[in-house]
Amino acid sequence: MNETQKLVLVLLISFEIAFTKSVYLNLILIVMSLLILLITGNFAKNFARLLIVSILPAIGSFTSFYFFGTGSKEQRVHFALVMTTRVGVYIFLGAAFISTMVLYKLLRSLEQNVKMSATFVYGILGAFSFIPKIIHAVKTIRAVGMMRGEVLHFWSPKLYFKAITQSLIWSNNLAMAMTSHGFEEGEKRSYYERFPAKFGGWMIILIVMLFIQYCVFILRLW
Repeated sequence: MNETQKLVLVLLISFEIAFTKSVYLNLILIVMSLLILLITGNFAKNFARLLIVSILPAIGSFTSFYFFGTGSKEQRVHFALVMTTRVGVYIFLGAAFISTMVLYKLLRSLEQNVKMSATFVYGILGAFSFIPKIIHAVKTIRAVGMMRGEVLHFWSPKLYFKAITQSLIWSNNLAMAMTSHGFEEGEKRSYYERFPAKFGGWMIILIVMLFIQYCVFILRLW
């Protein structure tokens, strides 16, 4: 599967569970996502981080639908568990996708397979390449402020104003660099590396979605 097909699969699964009220199906998808994280490595760190991130929305979803939902107690418990586990699916499924995804390959694959704007793709890639420089620039701005006896907190407007000013300069440099490398908006481009959507990837998507439909049928009560 290429990166575009992975994204399509994640979106299809997300769309499916949005209309499926099965706690067991959600738990199965969470376990599958955790297995992917385990295979890709660094499981303990990712699991702990995702668990912390998911606690607050999970508790909020459960309490909201249990205490303020309609129907009998059993119905409210069931729907609260559905929404809670659904939050877990979205978080862990997204993490599993990110753990197997390379941003460069994803953007280039979207450009080649779904005709995403080349200007957008190259702009995003260029912007991400500037992230380390932005972090360094913010640290430098804060250090200069400290040397002048001025503490620039993360909520300080002056800190962000100076960072934005620096970013505008980099934006102009990025545009000049793209032009100097032969990039012209709207012109047809050749590809150094291709990311075709292979037939086997579509078959995997079909099998996974059929498996989910089977689980929905078997676990239609819970």
